[in-house]
Amino acid sequence: MKDAKQFFSDFTDSELLRSRICEEMNRLIDDEAPEAWQAGQKAAHILGYDIPDEVAKTIVVRVQGISEDELKELSEDEAKAIASGDPRLPACC
Repeated sequence: MKDAKQFFSDFTDSELLRSRICEEMNRLIDDEAPEAWQAGQKAAHILGYDIPDEVAKTIVVRVQGISEDELKELSEDEAKAIASGDPRLPACC
């Protein structure tokens, strides 16, 4: 299993991974009705990533308000904070 840091790096760089995660999240939400972060965490797990709860919550909250261009422009510090589950990250407008 790959860790959350690797997931975020792969997610940032791969349109295919972002699409697969979104598709799987939508399927899981429809089938099981979990919260978005739980669906994202399960989708990532299906694709070979092990992401702790707090990290999954942070990634989903952060990514939901970010455009694709903004996602690519995150600083290395922001990416590390997201991958480590830093709860102080603001949601993006």
